[in-house]
Amino acid sequence: MIQVAQILFILSVLVILHEFGHYITAKMFKVRVEKFYLFMDAGFSLVKKKIGDTEWGIGWLPLGGYVKLSGMIDESMDTEQMNEEAQPWEFRSKPAWQRLIIMLGGIIVNVILAWLIFTIMYATVGQKFIATEKIQENGLAFGEVGQKAGFRNGDKIISVDGKFQPSFNRMTLDVLLGDNVEVERRGAKVDVILTDEMKGEIISKEGKGFFYARNLINNVFVDSVSKGSEIKRFDEFAGINGKKFTYLDEFTDEFKNYKNQTVTLDLIRDNNPISISVKVDSNGKIGLNNKFFVSSNYSFQDAYVSEFDKNSAAEKAGIEFKDEMVSINNIPTKTIKDFKKLIDLNKGNKIIVSLLRNGEQKEISVEIPKAGKIGIGFDDKSNEKLYTVTNHLTFGQAVPAAVKESWALLVYNVKQFKLILKPSTKAYTKVQSPIGIARRLPDTWNWEFIWNFTALFSIGLAFMNLLPIPGLDGGHSLFIIVEMITGKKLSDKAAGHVQTAGMIILLTLMALTFGKDIYQLVVDKLL
Repeated sequence: MIQVAQILFILSVLVILHEFGHYITAKMFKVRVEKFYLFMDAGFSLVKKKIGDTEWGIGWLPLGGYVKLSGMIDESMDTEQMNEEAQPWEFRSKPAWQRLIIMLGGIIVNVILAWLIFTIMYATVGQKFIATEKIQENGLAFGEVGQKAGFRNGDKIISVDGKFQPSFNRMTLDVLLGDNVEVERRGAKVDVILTDEMKGEIISKEGKGFFYARNLINNVFVDSVSKGSEIKRFDEFAGINGKKFTYLDEFTDEFKNYKNQTVTLDLIRDNNPISISVKVDSNGKIGLNNKFFVSSNYSFQDAYVSEFDKNSAAEKAGIEFKDEMVSINNIPTKTIKDFKKLIDLNKGNKIIVSLLRNGEQKEISVEIPKAGKIGIGFDDKSNEKLYTVTNHLTFGQAVPAAVKESWALLVYNVKQFKLILKPSTKAYTKVQSPIGIARRLPDTWNWEFIWNFTALFSIGLAFMNLLPIPGLDGGHSLFIIVEMITGKKLSDKAAGHVQTAGMIILLTLMALTFGKDIYQLVVDKLL
């Protein structure tokens, strides 16, 4: 429900201010505003009240909103008044330059809103980002598709299309949006050229997380195994055939040298070193992410509860989001492995979990299912603290920095749209509706995140409305600009047909994206 509340709040802020941009510019040029609605009122509205010439209301369908201007064919598809003689207060009676400003009013407000939010955030909490230099200090690890594209574990990304990106989150986008990636590999510079087909495979199979910070091998453990596996839960990797490794990716890469052979796998089990024989398959694998899965053994010092499985024993017992674990049956749980191991040892029994909630220690009784899991997940903030850089800016410094950030986001929207238009990249499959976006939001209310996301979304909304599609502000603006150049105005009849075609296109796209996200939501709930 928190995710739903967040997306409704963000959409409400953006829609109200976007439509206010149209409203205030219309009022500036004395155009009558008949309606101002948050969300669509197809058939009926939840709330409405007429003040002066304008009906203010909230619709029941959370798909944007609108202002209804006298003498204009818009989303309402009301063409009746267009058959009558034009009146001085109507939109169609105004000069083209005034109509253009009214059409761009919402977009301008969206850009100003993003700039204002970024300015305030930078001047108060600071300009924060995950530093590329810090996260790739020891090189990066890549997924299988990334390695197929030409990257290698341990590579450091120097530049994308000749430019270095200091923000790691932006770097992942730059790689997918760029063409030539220059990396440092064992002291030498190597170019990796990404084709659209390869980008499509990365996007569809691994997404933006196809490269990440390397995991130290002594900081991972086996978290789950399939039945009959010789590798056991909570095992730690020590080496292969007596050879030791620093990083997990070095360990997994080593198996590629022993395809279709049997190797000695060195493990730490219950704090004791052991060795077992395992068969390496023809792909150089022993079942990682198939027969068994590993997790990072992070400290609980910077971790808190962030998710619950369906019918979670932990949630039923009263554990809540943001809780911090302290001990189980008075035995300290310093790491995630400590916690999971104690849960496994007590499966089928009741335990007493000591935790911190808002600084206050509480004890909760939890009955552990026979499977040895209580359906709980944690958010580890230690890496975020380690890799995050915060630039504390004065208000004078924050203003131009916010302008630069708003412009950068607009450029990213253009690049991403170009990527979506290339079928071979399959980027169009990742387009999401508000339902899909809501599911990606955090489960806890965080004002800093919400305002940053609102600013980002505001630029996205501005770009979307700039597109020259009939039914969007950009479509209306395009026809007005053509009129200003040629001196010829589109007839009301033609404008009606164009608006209808545009609405059909938009509604079709919305139906496809909403349908995809609703289907995925249902599948995830049922499976």
